[in-house]
Amino acid sequence: MSKEWIIDVLGDLRGFAIANAMPTLAEQLDEAITVAAVEIGQIGPGGYIEANGTEAGRPAGTTF
Repeated sequence: MSKEWIIDVLGDLRGFAIANAMPTLAEQLDEAITVAAVEIGQIGPGGYIEANGTEAGRPAGTTF
């Protein structure tokens, strides 16, 4: 089973936090997305894109 689903779940939670005026939670979830992506090997530690053209659930070229 692939591990990439966790990034989608964290992204959904981050979207909920933003939509419901929870900026600190959204920021923490943003960090969690990055950590998850690094640990599953989707992006490198420097934030560069490894595989599928997205960086932690965002379009390529989007900054944090």
